[in-house]
Amino acid sequence: MAAGYPQPVSTPDVTARTPARGPLRAAAAVESIPWLAVMRIAMGALFISVFFDNLNKDLYAQPGYGDLINGYSADTAAPAFWSDGVMGFVADNGSFFAPAQAIFELGLAVALILGIATGAVALITAGHLLALWVSQLGIFWVWEIGLLIIVAVVVGLAALPRLLDRGLPFSQRILGPPAFTTASMATRLAVAVAAGATVGLASLVSNTGGEAHDGTTALETGVALALLIAALGWLDRRRDAAAPR
Repeated sequence: MAAGYPQPVSTPDVTARTPARGPLRAAAAVESIPWLAVMRIAMGALFISVFFDNLNKDLYAQPGYGDLINGYSADTAAPAFWSDGVMGFVADNGSFFAPAQAIFELGLAVALILGIATGAVALITAGHLLALWVSQLGIFWVWEIGLLIIVAVVVGLAALPRLLDRGLPFSQRILGPPAFTTASMATRLAVAVAAGATVGLASLVSNTGGEAHDGTTALETGVALALLIAALGWLDRRRDAAAPR
């Protein structure tokens, strides 16, 4: 700069040195939470609860399964081809479809919580929920399952690009990103226990399994969920180790 001209005055960047406090720090912490993973795990918890509820009510075996499907078929507002055709066929062959649905719904729960092939699994979950939604038309509130379908589609579409990314190793595409990031293993185990206890208590308070089975259903749901989230915490350590540096 030519002599005689005043030098520009630099203004110190005060904000860059000021640590976030109070609400800003809390907002930053909330923003860092992988919310898609939270929604995915919540859907898995739902299927864990449904699995043990149906299991303890003998709805994964005949005649309970057939009676349930026939009951829906009699009351649903779904088109005749669905209520009489599809649902009738499923009810008549309940000896096959009942255990098949049990394995299928438990598999969805495990895959969703562990984050295995989330893009595909979440979209398959949306399809399964859509079939249930059609079967329950006119019986339950239209948004009762409708909102779950939207959540499943959002999670599936958000995770699908990574699953289809051929530039990543196959294992990373299937496993996806970690749900736990910087948390220690002790913290992950604490989260697993807290989540299992919370969902188990909610199941008990809501009498999910009915008077004859509510305690059993709540205990099985809570323990299974805690074990699966603990397994997720361990699996995320493997994800972190395999991630490119």
